[in-house]
Order: sequence, then C-alpha cells, then structure tokens
Amino acid sequence: MEETQPPPQPKLPLCDSLMIWLQTFNTASPCQDVKQLTSGVAMAQVLHQIDAAWFNESWLSRIKEDVGDNWRIKASNLKKVLQGIMSYYHEFLGQQISEALVPDLNQITECSDPVELGRLLQLILGCAINCEKKQEHIQNIMTLEESVQHVVMTAIQELMSKEILSFPLNDAVGELEQQLKKALEELQ
Repeated sequence: MEETQPPPQPKLPLCDSLMIWLQTFNTASPCQDVKQLTSGVAMAQVLHQIDAAWFNESWLSRIKEDVGDNWRIKASNLKKVLQGIMSYYHEFLGQQISEALVPDLNQITECSDPVELGRLLQLILGCAINCEKKQEHIQNIMTLEESVQHVVMTAIQELMSKEILSFPLNDAVGELEQQLKKALEELQ
C-alpha cells in the first residue's frame, strides 16, 4: 500500500514572500519569522509607515508591545490590526473585504499558522499598494528577488480577483507588471 503524502501547502510561499516584503519597512519590532509576527506589533508598525495619518500614533499606541507568550495580548493586538485594516479598506478605500480573505486570527495566535498569517499580510500589502505612497511601495517590491516579486504579484492579483479592490489597484498592478517585465528583460 502506497503512503499518501499530504498535499503541499500552496500558501506557505505567500507568507514567506510577504515576510520578506515586510522586512523592507525596517520596523523596530522584529519580523524575521512567523512566531515574531504573531504579536501583531511589527504589522502595526508597518501599517503606521504605510499611512501614518490613518494608522496614527494614537492607533499605534493601543498595540501592546511587550507580549511575550501571552496569547490573549497577541489576540487583542491582531484584532486591532485586522480592525484597522478593515476600516481602512472600507472608509479610506471605499471597499469591502471579502469574507474569503479575512484571516482566522485564532489560528495565527494559537498555532502560528503561516497560511492565515499570509492572508493577513496580503491585506497589509493591499493597503500599501493603494495608499498615497503606493509608488514608493511598488519600487520597494521591485527591489526584491525575482521569485519573491512573482509571489507578491500573485498576491496582488488574488486581491483583485476577489473583487475587494477597485480600479486604482488595477493601475498599480499594471504598472508593477510593466516594471517586472522591464526588469526581467534587463536580466536577460
């Protein structure tokens, strides 16, 4: 009898690639691995850099930094991060996030689930490429290794396909695609 292998986790590269992208923000809080991100602190700091007017100092101050292994504080931080993202999409971008894209915060907090964390990071990516400084963020994506760029690009396209993002994102994706093609041509 043959042993059946579990199917590969298609979202793991998403989480890994988006963590690499997140590191371009040089946050005070470490974001080198999944466990470090489960506190929500680095993600909140990135959101503050993405749009300091929306994710302002007052919002950032509600994120508890010294969480240790306290899952309740982690859960509270992640809930605040997700609520901030949801209100940003709804009130600032005028878009609703599809239920299919809302991550399970309990899985992130309790299990350090990279699939669910990848979904949360994907929503942060959506904030970055739709904010007023989107050009700067697209340029940062262009500095990443080619394989990481492709995963980030796929994450952006998935956001679009779920119909949560409106036309400004299409412009950003089109521009990013053009820049990726140009970079690929220069490499050859």
